[in-house]
Amino acid sequence: MVVMDRKGIIFDIQRFAVHDGPGIRTTVFFKGCSCRCMWCHNPESLSGMPQIEFYPARCIGCGRCFEVCPEKAQIVQDGKHVIDRDRCSGCGRCAAECFSSALVLKGRMIGAEDLMHTILEDRVYYDESHGGVTFSGGEPVLQNEFLAYILESCKKEGVHTVLQTAGNYNFGQLEMLLPYLDFIMYDLKGFSPEIYRFFVRADRQCVFKNLRALAECFQGGLAVRTPCVGGVNDTDEEIEGIARTAGELKNIQYFQLIPYHGLAKVKYEALNEEFAGQCSTPPPERIRELEDLAARYVAVFNQDRGVSRKP
Repeated sequence: MVVMDRKGIIFDIQRFAVHDGPGIRTTVFFKGCSCRCMWCHNPESLSGMPQIEFYPARCIGCGRCFEVCPEKAQIVQDGKHVIDRDRCSGCGRCAAECFSSALVLKGRMIGAEDLMHTILEDRVYYDESHGGVTFSGGEPVLQNEFLAYILESCKKEGVHTVLQTAGNYNFGQLEMLLPYLDFIMYDLKGFSPEIYRFFVRADRQCVFKNLRALAECFQGGLAVRTPCVGGVNDTDEEIEGIARTAGELKNIQYFQLIPYHGLAKVKYEALNEEFAGQCSTPPPERIRELEDLAARYVAVFNQDRGVSRKP
């Protein structure tokens, strides 16, 4: 494969991850997403461009960011230090000068060679734990040419690969990645059209069509995951519909419910974006009820109880 510009934009790399696939893993978070979930716990992933997070409580008032910002986006408004988001280009100069970490750059271009070097640094842990690398986001498939090159390089190095995806794109964008993937975690955010229209803001028909097409042609492992959000999709009808759909797929290994949490509130504030405070975390007993319901149709994975098989 020839990629003229072997660079992609990411916002984080987490090493020694244990919840993003088998074994010990390195998780690479790609920037840019084709969904706009009301409950998104990575709001810094939504835009495909670099952004600056601002944490006022850390600011020591040195004023250095005002001096170095080429767009004059660091301003005082009503006696408070704020960022003019319309002016900010996300160049990151202010964050580079901010030694108190009040300003944090989210999103950077990375070359394929640099990313592969980071991935291979922990190869001994992958080998010992049967782990590997996981590509998450955002939506990694939106940068499919860059991702395909990285995946092909991982394949040559014998590194196990996992993709986390929400399926809201043309299937051809995903199809070119399949020869280099070992496992795919596919997110279904809900079952009803209303959930996708009002809360996910994505094309439900496209998401479900892509999942079925994937199950027909993908030779690796496949799991379906659903973020369980109180007051949105934590009903018997929603989870049963998703579990039925998952249970009909070829190569499906398990279905997983992931309880929503509101820990991302501080990140929304740092980006000066609205936080969906009406979302809630379902109680553990409700999660267990929904897992038992789903287990009628498909194997269900629970972090504590492992995989329970449908009857």
